[in-house]
Amino acid sequence: MPDNRNTEDPIIENPTAPKVLDAEDWQLAFEPYEGHPGNALTLGFNFVVLKRCITVEPLKIQEAIDGLDCAMATLFQHTQFHEVAYGLFHKLIEGQLTLEEEELLKSLGLKF
Repeated sequence: MPDNRNTEDPIIENPTAPKVLDAEDWQLAFEPYEGHPGNALTLGFNFVVLKRCITVEPLKIQEAIDGLDCAMATLFQHTQFHEVAYGLFHKLIEGQLTLEEEELLKSLGLKF
C-alpha cells in the first residue's frame, strides 16, 4: 500500500496543531517588530540561514531543526507559560504547592 502523506501528517492528525502560516498570520506575528527595524533585519537574516539549511545540497535539516528548537526555547521566555512554570517552580521549592498543583505537575511527568 503506498504511503499517503495526508493520513500520516501529524498536523492533520492533530487539528489543534499549528497550520502553515499565511500572510495574515505572519503580519500578526511580526507586529512587535514595528518600529524596530534592526531586530526585524536580524530575524530576516535568521530566516535566510534556516532557508539555506533546508535547500542546500546536502540538506542540513538537523541544523534547521536545531535552530528552530533554539528559537522556540528563547521565545518561551516571553510567554505566559514561562511565568506560570516559574511560579510553580517557586511554589514547589518553597513547599507551597496545593494538592491540585502537585497532581498536575505529576500528571505532566514531573518527578520531585
